Amino acid sequence: MTLAAALLSRRSRYSYGPLSRRHLGSLLRYAVGVQRRVPPHVLGTNPTAGGLPSLRVHVVLDGDVHEYLREQHALCPTGTADLTGVFAQDEFARRARAVIVLTGRVGPGLAKYGPRHYRTVHLDAGVAVQNLYLVSTALGLSCCAVAGFADDAVKALVRGGEGDVPLALFVVGGPTAPGIRA
Repeated sequence: MTLAAALLSRRSRYSYGPLSRRHLGSLLRYAVGVQRRVPPHVLGTNPTAGGLPSLRVHVVLDGDVHEYLREQHALCPTGTADLTGVFAQDEFARRARAVIVLTGRVGPGLAKYGPRHYRTVHLDAGVAVQNLYLVSTALGLSCCAVAGFADDAVKALVRGGEGDVPLALFVVGGPTAPGIRA
C-alpha cells in the first residue's frame, strides 16, 4: 500500500477481529520500533524531541500487560491486565483485542527542555499514534486511538512511576469478518 493510499483509507474502526502475533509485531516494529542508531541515541520510526526516549509503549494482550522493548523488538511481561475503569467508554474494554498504551517519560525531556517538554511529549505521542494508524491501515487492521481514559487507572495498569504520564490508548485488532462493517 502506498503512503497516499494509507492516508486516504485510514479510519477509526470499532469492531476488532483476532490479532495475530505477526501483525502485532509488524505494527510495533514499523510504527514505534528502531529506525537507526546514532550514538548515544537509538532513533525510532516515530521521531521524538531531541531523539530522547520520551515515550514508553505498553501492550495489553490476552489478559497480560507487556512493555515493548524496541531495541530488542520484544514484549516484556509486566503484569496482568484488568481494563475495568480504564476507558471512559466501557465498550472499548469489551471489544479490544489488544490495547497499545503510550505513556510519556517526563524526566529525560525536562532536563533538556524544561517545562516546555510537557508540550513536546504530547507531540511525540501524536506522531506515534499517526504511525500506528498508518501501519495498521497498511496491514489491514482495525484500530482506534482513544483519549477518553482514567489517568490513574492507566498508570496502575502499566505500573507507571511518578515521571510517567498516560498520553494515549490505541485499540487494535485484526479485520472483522467479511460483511461486518468495522
